[in-house]
Amino acid sequence: MIIYTLGILETDSKFLFLLRQNTQFFNGYYGLMGGKIEKNESITDALIREAYEELDISITKDNLKFAHCLSFKNEKDEEILALIFKIVGWNGTPINKEPDKCAELAWFTLNTLPDNIIPRHHQIINMIQNGVLYSENGW
Repeated sequence: MIIYTLGILETDSKFLFLLRQNTQFFNGYYGLMGGKIEKNESITDALIREAYEELDISITKDNLKFAHCLSFKNEKDEEILALIFKIVGWNGTPINKEPDKCAELAWFTLNTLPDNIIPRHHQIINMIQNGVLYSENGW
């Protein structure tokens, strides 16, 4: 099983999404920030690392509030567990530190989400808004 961690940045009722490009899946789609857990790395340490690598922001474990767990099978039939946290505070201004993999950063309200959001990430946002802590997809 592969474990991912994803972070939700929200400010002024807007959520931050990254427009994917030159990646292995969902190019041209917006997604949440985050990535795979590396060997000998905790889930929260991975999210702290990803936030810095992707957005140049500093967060601490105290800034992370567990929000959702998604268990799914991806397009390659791999079993994935994604642990999602709301990032309730950070230092710095989010910038695109990976322009080779991310075409842009964009803030959207729930009412203005574009159609090209990774479907599972859209599911995650909906589940969190409805207070659901666990969901599945693709099984």
